[in-house]
Amino acid sequence: MRRVALVLAGVALVGLAVLAAAAYLATTHSDLLLAEVSSGLGREVHADRLGFTFRGGVGVALSGARIGDDPAFDPREPFVTARSFEMRLRLPPLLRRRLVVDRILIDEPVVNLVRDAGGHLNVDSLGRRASPPKEAAGPGGPGPGRPAFQLASLRLRHGTIRYRERASGRTVELADVAADARQPHFDALVPLSLRARLATQDFRLDDIVSEGVLDLAAERPAYRGSLRAGPGTLGPIALERLTADVRATPPVVDLDGAALTLLGGTASSTAHLAAEGADAGFTAKLDARGIDLAKLPLAWDRPHPTGTLELHGTVAGPPPGSATFAAAATGQGRFDVADGRLAGVVLGRGLLDAIAPILKPGMADRLRQRYPDLFASDELRFTRLSGSGRLAGGRVRTEDLVLAGASYDARGAGSVGLDGDCDLVLRLSASPQLTDDLLGNSRARPVLVDASGRLTVPLRLRGPLERPHVTPDPSFAASAARAALGGAGLEGLAEGVLQRFLGAKRKR
Repeated sequence: MRRVALVLAGVALVGLAVLAAAAYLATTHSDLLLAEVSSGLGREVHADRLGFTFRGGVGVALSGARIGDDPAFDPREPFVTARSFEMRLRLPPLLRRRLVVDRILIDEPVVNLVRDAGGHLNVDSLGRRASPPKEAAGPGGPGPGRPAFQLASLRLRHGTIRYRERASGRTVELADVAADARQPHFDALVPLSLRARLATQDFRLDDIVSEGVLDLAAERPAYRGSLRAGPGTLGPIALERLTADVRATPPVVDLDGAALTLLGGTASSTAHLAAEGADAGFTAKLDARGIDLAKLPLAWDRPHPTGTLELHGTVAGPPPGSATFAAAATGQGRFDVADGRLAGVVLGRGLLDAIAPILKPGMADRLRQRYPDLFASDELRFTRLSGSGRLAGGRVRTEDLVLAGASYDARGAGSVGLDGDCDLVLRLSASPQLTDDLLGNSRARPVLVDASGRLTVPLRLRGPLERPHVTPDPSFAASAARAALGGAGLEGLAEGVLQRFLGAKRKR
């Protein structure tokens, strides 16, 4: 046992001696190491303090590390700052007095990506050396043109990546970034794993996970990979989960096969965004199903719609967030909402206004009880709301709007602004049963029903979509008044009755 203990002690002493020698070599050659790293990056590398570490292997630890930016950009703002910058060294070359970096670990870095007004990125020159690398001074050294260090992996933890457009001042920031690059090289594809969190003024996405390939050898740095993320928010709308294939060559980003879970339903999309440049703009195709409108995050004091939405459409315009997006965006699509309610929309009141001269006393209360879908006090219930539309000039225009309920159906045309202002014309047709209840055997019936024998009233909706002002077409109201007064020879009296009626409505 004593011999074994002596052998182990000897091995330990030899190991300590080797490590001590390695530490001495690493620290005494630290200036050379920093110079070679600077040469490899094509940027100046500085540190407040340099030490030696055994954690995870023999290595050099830099505290307060800084990597300078491209001189063509702001030299006062570093390209990277980091709390610590650790370089693990390969031990066998180190014992031969050669510094070969195997791994780099960067802790709490802040990476500043900047694009200038001419479209140039501050990473375009990364890895381009100002002068050729030095040849080895002795045997075993790296040959001409051979890099001073060959990385097996680059790890980044607790980082922040900021992307800024100088021309527009727009900034996007990735926080809580963890990245792992395997065998990183400036003239080859680099496998990359990324975790992060994105937060902007109108968009938040947590738990981002991406696996892909970074190409630094291309004319512009490019990334291609998969994306999984969620939860998050898009404006006030909660996002549950997002998956997509992503291609990014700043300032251009493409999403393919995107699948999004939100508002109780799902949406699939493809999107293209060019944030700056001559081709700046945004295009997207969207197919959504099962969207629960009751889950829209509206203010408590605003009317809440209900129903299940299906939507298929395309949209194009300037980059989202630009001042001209709402006015310049264009698009088209179809929508269908099943079994819903429109709070604040009361078509039944407009219908009653149109035939007021022939209504019997107490009829309105009876109608509310028998036909609540149309005559409820402050909402419209429907089984289907559908149509197609075109977006231009900040308004969506439709020519084939269809609205149907148990006791009515309506068809119409008009427009709705992105600000919620509507201007729509509908032809509302009562069901046969409702027509009988309203008109019975009245002498006005032949005048007011359509070819199918149903009461059909033209209505106009104007004002905020949440509470539009519903009015009957004046010519139809005049016809109803004439019919109530016996028809021929009483047009003037009918017009007077109509004017007095509408005047009373305005006063109320």
